[in-house]
Amino acid sequence: MASLSDIDKISHKAEFTAALLKVASRCNLDCDYCYVYHHVDQSWRTQPKLMSFDTIRNFGSRLNTYLLVSSQNSFSIIFHGGEPLLFSAEGLVEACDSIRNQVDIRFDLDFSIQTNGHLLSDSALSTLEKAKIGISLSLDGPKYVNDMHRVDHGGKSSYRATYEALQRLLKTQSGVFQGVLTVVDPSVPPVELFEYFSQFDLPGLDFLIPDATHERPVFIEQYRNQFETWLTDAFELWYQEYSHLPIRFFDAILGSRLSIPSSTDVMGFGAVNLIVIDTDGSYTDHDVFKITKAGINHLQESVRSAELESIAIHPRILEHGRLLSVEGVANECLVCPALEACGGGSVMHRYHSERGLDAPTVYCSEMFSVISTATKLLRSDLNSPGGRVDNLGSESYLSFDRNFVESCRIWRSRTESRATELAIDFGVQHLDHMPAAALILKNSVSSPGSETIGFSAAKPRDYWLGTIRIQHDEPWLLKPFSDSVRVIKRDSIQYQHGLDILDSVELYLAEFSPFLPRAIRELISDILFVESTEEDETGIFSFSDDSAPNVLYIAPFAGGEPLAPDDLADSILHEFLHQILYHVEVASPLLHDHDNPRFPAPWRAGFRPSGGFLHGTFVFSGLALFWRAIAESDESKLPMYNKTKAVANAADFKEQATYGLKSAHKFSLLTEHGIKLVENIAQQLEIDSLAMKAPGILH
Repeated sequence: MASLSDIDKISHKAEFTAALLKVASRCNLDCDYCYVYHHVDQSWRTQPKLMSFDTIRNFGSRLNTYLLVSSQNSFSIIFHGGEPLLFSAEGLVEACDSIRNQVDIRFDLDFSIQTNGHLLSDSALSTLEKAKIGISLSLDGPKYVNDMHRVDHGGKSSYRATYEALQRLLKTQSGVFQGVLTVVDPSVPPVELFEYFSQFDLPGLDFLIPDATHERPVFIEQYRNQFETWLTDAFELWYQEYSHLPIRFFDAILGSRLSIPSSTDVMGFGAVNLIVIDTDGSYTDHDVFKITKAGINHLQESVRSAELESIAIHPRILEHGRLLSVEGVANECLVCPALEACGGGSVMHRYHSERGLDAPTVYCSEMFSVISTATKLLRSDLNSPGGRVDNLGSESYLSFDRNFVESCRIWRSRTESRATELAIDFGVQHLDHMPAAALILKNSVSSPGSETIGFSAAKPRDYWLGTIRIQHDEPWLLKPFSDSVRVIKRDSIQYQHGLDILDSVELYLAEFSPFLPRAIRELISDILFVESTEEDETGIFSFSDDSAPNVLYIAPFAGGEPLAPDDLADSILHEFLHQILYHVEVASPLLHDHDNPRFPAPWRAGFRPSGGFLHGTFVFSGLALFWRAIAESDESKLPMYNKTKAVANAADFKEQATYGLKSAHKFSLLTEHGIKLVENIAQQLEIDSLAMKAPGILH
């Protein structure tokens, strides 16, 4: 394993909030999908049948030490196996007491078991209830479903005893019953499971997909392509008709549309929060690692030899933590629009014979499809039935014609009217040379009339396209953004260069569309030549913000070198397109949620909120069209023409725009207006289909 820096150790350190104690290493059932007995790791064979009380006491002592140095005041202990009731109900109560006796009373301990119910007699249940030990039951559905995989060691039905245990649990009034755990089989129609579980008032229900890897697909070999259909059909049926069933997996999928962290191991990012104590007292990483490679989760330490705090930074635990972060997913996952929701899938389900855990989940297609289905259903509910899309038609807002010029004029007039109203509130006169954005920015940070406002009375010296002010010295145009940009002085070579090539910039924009310079003149009030405050900024830099309507912040140099006219035209068009979408969204929202879900974007590191992602997609769509037009131009018409650059940029921007349009169409909470906009842009870019496949499917 690669070494980790101290920073990596801190960032991937485990945050243990629960421990799974394997109090029994044997089981009275023989479920054919069980990760303990029917996968690669067979270490259960060398484990003692039951955990000793010395081990339990040692664990309690280690837990107390860990809680004293951690910031948490509660901890969960899950008794597991095998079948934990082989330890006996009385033994489990004694184990709870032993642990409580070791842990300071200020800490809240929660105890529970996961059981098949065969040993959950009335007496055992009463004993567990009195000790307030929570109980979760494993049951796969009605008899014929349950007995497909959950049988005893003689191959006989296990259903009756489990069903009787369920009836006992349903009668309890103590609140110890926590719910049912179900492993699904895609040959079973979802409606049968929903109908079966609907007859019970379950406090919780979870559907699990069988544990599998690329090395040992298990059910996937038998039911190739059926799991994807089953999951999407089941989710849609649950969403529309059975949402009263508290299915944790489906709740997590739906919550992912709002970037709510997942509570299940199957999806999402997070930290390692569970430590496993094997029957002999050994520490191990998550038990489901047993499906990957023998011994891979063994930490070579035990409750007798090591504190939990040291286990939290054990190299294997740190590597597990890394795998639960963006830096730990496969390269295929990094270009998946469902990445934040899926998180690369279950770490264990990624295992591949050649790539180890550096692979997409074996359930990639299933996760991609069910998250897409959740988006479609939620978006459909948010959009009113038969909703009407006004003032759009076949418009993409990237068709620069006479009508578009008129739209820009209207948007500008609305901004100026708003600024005039604010000027009255501030007690100043809104003069023609006073930027509307300055009044709006001032209003956004202080209440009207709160102080005397000193807008600059000086008129700019330089203009572009006859009306656009260059380098207005009104301080409120810069003040809110001073951490990001600084204005270039008028006597600098950078400023003079920017000013000198604006006529050439106009030629490039007009080559794209003769109406484009007119549209920019109608909408844009000011351009400020700036530079980034980031000292290591070497790329082409530009900036705009919806809080400063109709103002563009443009850097005429990049990496100490002057921009060519085509690149400066790109920057101005880039920020102009952002301004267009700001105005479009004021009139008619494109998204129901501008923050969620979030997307990995090829044009910027990290996850982008839906609003920013859609803006980037819109801008790069426009730039793809611009550079395509330049690539097809007569080089004699344009100064410093570079056809090779134009062709490359057209291809690059179309690729980014295509990814953005497909991703937004499939996973954003678009309004009807937003859907139509995306579809219209795709048509203009000559994208044949907005369909999208999961990028991490391995064949």
